[in-house]
Amino acid sequence: MATFEIGKKYFTTSACDHNCVFVVEIVKRTAKTVTFRRDGQERRAKIYTDHDGEYIIPERYSMAPVFRASSEYLEAEEVEEIQDPVSAFIPQAVQPADHPGLVMVGQPVIGNFGAMYPQEVGVIVGFLEREATRWTPAATMAVIRWSDGRTSREALEDIHPAGWRSPSGSPLGVFFAR
Repeated sequence: MATFEIGKKYFTTSACDHNCVFVVEIVKRTAKTVTFRRDGQERRAKIYTDHDGEYIIPERYSMAPVFRASSEYLEAEEVEEIQDPVSAFIPQAVQPADHPGLVMVGQPVIGNFGAMYPQEVGVIVGFLEREATRWTPAATMAVIRWSDGRTSREALEDIHPAGWRSPSGSPLGVFFAR
């Protein structure tokens, strides 16, 4: 069972934004409580346990972060040093070759948009530059005319080789036909 240890750091992510990471450092502990440091302040929290080990809930609101003893925070250089010898023997899903080196006007594409939508065939008819905004990075966009006559804009990095699947295994998206 994972337990909190003095001097170690633990992390969790925000329920609303997975890129927002909260980190606490355990300063002191008893059998029932831990004292932790977060954002320069020291506070105390009750230790709870479940089948995954110990955890604390420092705040009391609906989306409050839950810190688990099994989620130890490691600095970037520490992460690089740890190598799992077993991972070399785990079969990896075969992915097709990366993006084709050259994308041209007239290149055919296929759109797989999911259930209830048949696969569509389209052709790249031009390119646009999307400026960076507060929420989206700058990108080169391919203008695609689909077989039904409508057009759409897709970032080049979002057009994948035929047969590509997302990390979760989804075959949805826009793909190069050849």
